[in-house]
Amino acid sequence: MSIFDYEDAEALGKIISVDTAVVVVRVDELERLKRVQVNRLVALQSSKAGQHLVGVVSRITRKALDTQPEEPQPEADEIVELPENNLVRVSLIGTLIDKLGLQENVFRRTLETVPEIDANCFALEGKRLTNFMQVISNVTGEGPQLELGKYTLDEKATAFLNGNRLFQRHAIVVGSTGSGKSYTTARVLDQVAALGQANAILFD
Repeated sequence: MSIFDYEDAEALGKIISVDTAVVVVRVDELERLKRVQVNRLVALQSSKAGQHLVGVVSRITRKALDTQPEEPQPEADEIVELPENNLVRVSLIGTLIDKLGLQENVFRRTLETVPEIDANCFALEGKRLTNFMQVISNVTGEGPQLELGKYTLDEKATAFLNGNRLFQRHAIVVGSTGSGKSYTTARVLDQVAALGQANAILFD
């Protein structure tokens, strides 16, 4: 089953411009535009069935269109709402394929296609973001899933590690002062200790 089970009503907007690896999305509703932030992930309809393109928001613009007011002229105290052009620039980073052979939800860091004009663009957040991050991190039902915390992209999305893959190699936690290195290490070790057959040696 595809992790991108979007309905058309959930779309942020529609694509109005397509370049090699960059698309521009027009967002008609202001409330939906407010949900978009730079560096957030979005999913776009692909021209191929069973595929979605994934992109990163790189720019957001909102400006009034250059239109001439129609006659007659409004009263001085009357507020005139000019039409606006809300645009979101998205850099494409890869393709999510619903099913590839026996595998489901396969992410490739290549562009199988480019989206079509008027294709829908969706916000990648919440449970869908969690599922997508698990796909690209190879976190599956095979082996323990270690919960790290929440993504800064979306606090409703949970970050996981694949325990088997973590234990098979050396790991290091880096970050600036106060970024949560000790908390992350303690959280991982706490979950490792709860596993049935896990062995860990901690050097401090």
